[in-house]
Amino acid sequence: MTTPVVRTSRRRLLATAPATALTVAGLAALVATQPPGRTLQTTLAVVVVGLLAIGLPLLRLRSGRPDVERRAVGTAWAFAVIVWWVPGTRLAPQVPGWAWTAGVLAAVAAAYGIGHLLAGPDAPRPSATGSAPAGAVRTPLAPGERYLWARTVLSRPTLVVAAVLLLAAVAQLAAGGSAVLVVVLVAAAVVSTALTAVARVRVDGDGVHVRQALLGRPLAEAPLTEVRGARSEQLDPERFGWNEYGVLRRSPSVLGYRARRAGEALVLDLTDDRRFVVTVPDAATAAGLVNAELDRRAGRGAAGAAPSC
Repeated sequence: MTTPVVRTSRRRLLATAPATALTVAGLAALVATQPPGRTLQTTLAVVVVGLLAIGLPLLRLRSGRPDVERRAVGTAWAFAVIVWWVPGTRLAPQVPGWAWTAGVLAAVAAAYGIGHLLAGPDAPRPSATGSAPAGAVRTPLAPGERYLWARTVLSRPTLVVAAVLLLAAVAQLAAGGSAVLVVVLVAAAVVSTALTAVARVRVDGDGVHVRQALLGRPLAEAPLTEVRGARSEQLDPERFGWNEYGVLRRSPSVLGYRARRAGEALVLDLTDDRRFVVTVPDAATAAGLVNAELDRRAGRGAAGAAPSC
């Protein structure tokens, strides 16, 4: 049975379809109106702009976070306007530059607003009201005791991709290739490393948070109000694709962060039937803290809890 969260995500993905079509048309117009002798520059521009305008919103749509999904739809529509900026100036050279700039900025703002409207309301997410499941591991907490559990995890496959990009940049530089392409490759390596290669996993009274270690921006989060229970599992690599590392966006029903092929993982069962999976050492302690906090919020405390491991 399809959940409201899945239906909302599908509706928002569908809302980006017209924007994606406009973006593709704009990229085609960029190629068709290129000045003579600038084929390489235009090709690079199409690749970079296409990755940003199409890839970024689609990735953000699979974040599992309602606020990010809404912004992703708005961003897709905004990009659909931006990619027409250069082709538009070439198709209508008689229009003053200031008029184009003012018109495009106004159109981008309007398109972003249209995207927000098309994204629609968020799906209802039931709140957790009970304690953790009976028999679940718990880390004993004293009444009023505050806690913070944190670990840093490293995604080696992401680092391998960054290394390949850097090697490609070095090869281009040694062969006297395009300086623009070298800059793009180096930037892609740096950005991929900074954004997803190193993450900080944090468990506190508000839930489980996975953030970029360098920039501190959230990669994946599970508020405690949406958690039914937590457990530690050995990750089965057969359940994931060979390329599914870093932020997990397999589907709206599976979220989290995967740093290793296999090993210990913290698994949260959410109130909307999703699962939140994070590969992290000492996951049993983290699961015990989450379950103990659920008990405490439900008024049970640690009474009758299973011992921690």
